[in-house]
Amino acid sequence: MREAARGIGMTPRQIFWRVEAPLALPVFLAGLRITLVQAVGLAAVAALIGAGGLGAIMFQGLFANALDLVLLGAVPVILLAVAADAALKLASALALSRLGRVAA
Repeated sequence: MREAARGIGMTPRQIFWRVEAPLALPVFLAGLRITLVQAVGLAAVAALIGAGGLGAIMFQGLFANALDLVLLGAVPVILLAVAADAALKLASALALSRLGRVAA
């Protein structure tokens, strides 16, 4: 793709913005989605080192063998991770469709 762009006379800046960036954007956005969902999950686990939050409720229920406390902490974490994933999936679809219109 780069050689074809260079062959039609694009400058290095045009090659980057019109060829390389659109090809790399889907992979970059997918990595961002995965990272955000992992961060939400790890924030709950951070309660083990005293960070608090919803993970504290979840682990308090685990240690006390109280399923209601586990669910009280785990369900919001799951919902937050799913919502973050859906929001970034939607944003990535919008960005890619806009990029497709710009490139056309």
